[in-house]
Order: sequence, then structure tokens, then C-alpha cells
Amino acid sequence: MILVTGATGFVGEHTVRQLVLRGYPVKAMYRHAQLQGTHGQLSDLPAAQITWVKGDLMDIWSLEDALQGVETVFHTAAFISYDPRDRDQLFETNIHGTARLVNACLQMGVKRLVYVSSIAALGEAAEPNAVIDETASWKTDQRHSNYAISKFKAENEVWRGMEEGLEVIVVNPSVILGPGKVASGSNQLFRKIAEGMLFYSPGGTGFVDVRDVAGAMIALHEAQIVNRRWVLNAVNLPYQMLFGQMAEALQVSAPRILPPRFLAEVGWRLNAWWSRFAGKPAFITKETVQSAYRKRMFGGTAILEALPHFSYTPWNDTIKAGAQACQSELKS
Repeated sequence: MILVTGATGFVGEHTVRQLVLRGYPVKAMYRHAQLQGTHGQLSDLPAAQITWVKGDLMDIWSLEDALQGVETVFHTAAFISYDPRDRDQLFETNIHGTARLVNACLQMGVKRLVYVSSIAALGEAAEPNAVIDETASWKTDQRHSNYAISKFKAENEVWRGMEEGLEVIVVNPSVILGPGKVASGSNQLFRKIAEGMLFYSPGGTGFVDVRDVAGAMIALHEAQIVNRRWVLNAVNLPYQMLFGQMAEALQVSAPRILPPRFLAEVGWRLNAWWSRFAGKPAFITKETVQSAYRKRMFGGTAILEALPHFSYTPWNDTIKAGAQACQSELKS
């Protein structure tokens, strides 16, 4: 029996789908029933093959109930935000929630924990413009976002679980895109482009298909390769090129204005003020501006060497699938 935490989320729903298609019995943990299947990946699966269980990373008792009879946990649940106002929630959900889950796994005799970390939890390259991979070491400095800190410390809780007897598999995906809803998370870039976003930034980073993240975790689990971390990254792209690819797939105009850095700095401050006034999350923050003007390149080939039958989805297919999902959602 496998438990998937965060089963109503982007990665979680794709993980549930692929596990069910491989014939695994799956417990899918949720907090809000109305979010079940909202990424469109479960509608063609037999409902009887998924056991939905209500649970919360903040509630140790609900975790222990959900873990009854479970051998392996795929921990995909996380809170993602670059709004400084969300620092406490980031730390509570990602760090303390993961610690509670690790403790519950140890208490309930779970054999293995497969954890979705992030490239945000990796350190910096040893030299400027070098590729960042599994060998990177974390150094505390002001460039790390609260989200990055929360994922780094959450990952440490998983390694602590390994020291106490859990088998663990850790994956560090880059920015995740692909078929799914576009109201939030990294996939909302499709929606922003579709709605006519005008601006691009000079930075760049790594990207990976959500289906590859789910598939890689399951492949590593089946191959019994434990107690290691794996960077999952299909391509490294400048943001301008990524936005152009999205715009072409969506059949809209690509962002064409590169604002000078000082305007971006003014912009995030104005957006912070507006978001407080409107009571809505800030789309542009100090942390997102810092990221938008940075160029980082990531590895992702180690898993290809370890798993000869695993390959990344062709990137054009990822863009097409994300664009189709976006167009479908905007029409509904």
C-alpha cells in the first residue's frame, strides 16, 4: 500500500495517476474534498482503485490514521509562496509538517519515504555559470528565499529519518510545468502569457515536466535505489525563450518588453502595497524579482545514467500539454 500526501496538488495528482496505472493500491491524502481531481488526471481512472483519506500534516493523529497498513509514502504535499508574509506558513507546513510525517512513518513502521524536494534546496554552483547538480552544497546567505530555506530544512528532516531507519528517496525537481490547472503555482505562467503578459526578464533557470517528476519517483522506487537525492531537470532556458515557446503554443503575442532592474524593484514594492490593500497574494515580490534577474543552470543527467529506461518528455510536448490545459481551463 502506498500513501500519497498532497494528492490534490499538481505533482500529487500526477503521482496518484501513474501509481494507479502501474497497478499499485493507493491511499490519496487530502485536506479539502472539493480539490480532488482538479488537475484533470483522475477522471478516466476507476474510482475504486483510489482510497481517499483525510489528513493534515499539522495533525499527527490524522497522519498515523492515514499510515495504517502503508509500506511506502510519496510525500508531495508542500506550501509554495514567495510572499514574505507567508514565512510562518512555509516553515510550519514544509519543515514542521515534514518532521511530523517522518516521525509518524517511524512510529507506524513505514519502510520507505519518497520526498519531493526542490532545486531551491540545493546550494549554489562552485563557480559562476557552472551547472548545479546533486553535489552542490548549501550555504546560508541572503539570496535564499523563505521557500528555499523551508525546503532545505524539510529535506534535512527526511535525511534525519534515514538516520533513524527509514529508506528515503529524494528528488529535487526544477520549475515544474505541464498538464494541470493554471490558477496557481509555476503553471500559472501559461495563464499569464495567455492573458497578454508584456514583460520578460533576463534571467533563466531549469524546467521539468510534471509527468517526469512522478515517473522518476516511481522508477527510483521500483529500482530500489534508496538513500540518495536526484536532480530532475529536462532543460535550462532563458525566461524570454520559455515565454516565447508558451506564447507560440497558446497562439498569442510573446512578452516583448525587458524592464530595467530599477523598474522591477519599484514594481514589486507597488505590488506588495496593492496586494495588502486588495487582500490578494502578491504575484511579484522581492524574491521573484531576484530570481527573474538570475541565470542558473541545473544538471539532471545522473538519473538517466542510473535508470536506462527513464527519459525526459520532449520539451515541446510539455509546452503543448500545458498550453492545451490552459486554454481548456480559460474556456470553462
